[in-house]
Amino acid sequence: MHFPSRQTRSWLLPAAFCATLLAAAPLAHADVVATFDDLPLPPALNAATGLQYTNAFNSLEYQGILWDARLSVAGDEYRVDPPAGPVFGIPKSGHYFVANQDGSSGLLITTNLILDGAWFGRNEYYGFGGGADQITLVALAGATELASVVFDLPETHDGQAEPLSFVDTSSFADLSGITGYRIDRHAVGQYGVNWVADSFQFRDLPEPGSALLVASALLALGLRRYSLFQR
Repeated sequence: MHFPSRQTRSWLLPAAFCATLLAAAPLAHADVVATFDDLPLPPALNAATGLQYTNAFNSLEYQGILWDARLSVAGDEYRVDPPAGPVFGIPKSGHYFVANQDGSSGLLITTNLILDGAWFGRNEYYGFGGGADQITLVALAGATELASVVFDLPETHDGQAEPLSFVDTSSFADLSGITGYRIDRHAVGQYGVNWVADSFQFRDLPEPGSALLVASALLALGLRRYSLFQR
């Protein structure tokens, strides 16, 4: 039977220790994509309702994230002027999207996850003009504004709801202490106040202390092996 040499045994133990640290270190959570297509009690495709009414618990929590009570969920056949009027909005995926109820600005999303981006677009009412023409996504630490991304919502389909555009907020990953986000909008006149959104993309980051622990262990292992080979 073959046994490892003394030198081999001397670095096998640190290697096993580092492997244990790597396994134990918290890694980034799987991406969270809020599509609003897997809600327990969604509205009919030709209707809209508050997010809290799409579950049996009257809860504003969805995908582990707390959403503003002024957020509405709508189906892709919802119209302000049925049956012949234009659809209110177009989802990015599936059949459902969200909108700011009553045209409110300053909607809040409460989470410490990193918002990488979301899809936004202009809605349509009666075929004579759409909603807000600009949105601002603000990263928050409590009441403190950390950073913001401003995005102009394009209007290329006259009299129709617009396809959604991706708003890239991956720069928020450079921030620390995030507790949530705020969605502001720029109204067009008195009535152009709504927006449509879908597929909010969130992710978590590994804790810096965990990465430092693993790096330190690997460095120690390298130094140990180097010293052995110098003997």
